[in-house]
Amino acid sequence: MTKILTLFLLISSFFVQPALAQQAVPALPGADFGALKRTGTAEVISIIDPQTVQLHDGRIIRLSGIDFPDLQIHEAGDFSVTSVKVLKDMLLNQGVNIYQTKKSDWGRTNRMGHDIAHLERIKDQIWVQGTMVSLGLARVRTTKRTPEMAKQLYDLEIAARKNKLGLWEVEDYSILTPGGAKNRADSYQIIEGRIESAALKSNRIYLNFGKDWRSDLTVSIPPADKRAFSKVGLDPLGWGGKTLRVRGWLEEYNGPYIEINHPQAVEILE
Repeated sequence: MTKILTLFLLISSFFVQPALAQQAVPALPGADFGALKRTGTAEVISIIDPQTVQLHDGRIIRLSGIDFPDLQIHEAGDFSVTSVKVLKDMLLNQGVNIYQTKKSDWGRTNRMGHDIAHLERIKDQIWVQGTMVSLGLARVRTTKRTPEMAKQLYDLEIAARKNKLGLWEVEDYSILTPGGAKNRADSYQIIEGRIESAALKSNRIYLNFGKDWRSDLTVSIPPADKRAFSKVGLDPLGWGGKTLRVRGWLEEYNGPYIEINHPQAVEILE
């Protein structure tokens, strides 16, 4: 907890006295929002939780593209508590630009009726999601409906992980190996490893991370989502021998199993 408190104090000092904190805190990032559409501006009046803020017009914004792994339904962990404090310092009574998917009927709201968006603080163009990721307080989690900004977020996450900031100094949130994925079912995980083989069965693509598909990690791509990969020039059936970093909901199905439905859930590593 001491390290988390120290991180919060350093980040808070950035907003209050940036000249004193600039050597200890990563420069807060801006972003290229060309993949999205600016759908309005508003003032933030409340931080509901690290993933959710309220605007002056009553709208609730769900922050897109990120995930807080210690935020549970009935309890917020240390990093989530710190994230709320950081967001209050950064956003309360501040104007923000709202960026959403270009299609008005796709990826702009969730089942709760909340708007899904990326936010940018108007006065200095600081990107809210990028800030949380760069400080190691959140990790990247895109969806099929909101895949935009993945590359920019991944670059910030890689830097935070390299510097062991926030989440990335805690073993529970580390990237798993295919072997380490066992007994971690029913959780969202990031797994990195080499693909032993790729196969097509019943029009579904299977990526096997071990020689025994009955017990080793398997990642699958559903038939309905294969086209999304080919549209961006990716051929998962040709990934045998490549090293991938994949993220998604880990299940137990003939060993550890993840289904991915959009290309941005995969990073191909050199």
